[in-house]
Amino acid sequence: MPLYDYACADCGPFRAFRPMSESALPQPCPRCGSAVPRRLAAPMLGGGEGAGWLGRPAGNARGGWRAACGFGCNHLHCR
Repeated sequence: MPLYDYACADCGPFRAFRPMSESALPQPCPRCGSAVPRRLAAPMLGGGEGAGWLGRPAGNARGGWRAACGFGCNHLHCR
């Protein structure tokens, strides 16, 4: 299920997993409950050359997927 970005005018930004069939519908804010339209956001893609949360860590630094999952998990991206 995709992760979508929202920004409540009163409470600030939040993210929510929703089915693609509901992607155009407003999402209730988890704090105040007001209906919030989806924001346009850049996709979170991995495998790039630069450092980043999903990308390859810079130099010999640990990070990327391994930092997100925790070292020692059994996911393909952590092997």
